[in-house]
Amino acid sequence: MAKIILLVLGLLLIYWVLKGYRRRVERDEPRPQPGAGEDMVRCARCGVHLPRGESVAVGDDFYCSPEHQREHQSAR
Repeated sequence: MAKIILLVLGLLLIYWVLKGYRRRVERDEPRPQPGAGEDMVRCARCGVHLPRGESVAVGDDFYCSPEHQREHQSAR
């Protein structure tokens, strides 16, 4: 009977140690930080929305491609 009690206590001790280890590992993992979003702009020619970094900027106008920039400039 004493051997069974010692076995159960040993298993509980192992469970308690592993549970604490798992909590420490989860706490130490770096959480992904949400990045700063990029402003969206609208193409002056076709109206498509795209990130400012991917657009072609001319003055206050933004275009989705150099072709749309040339077409819009020649239409003016």
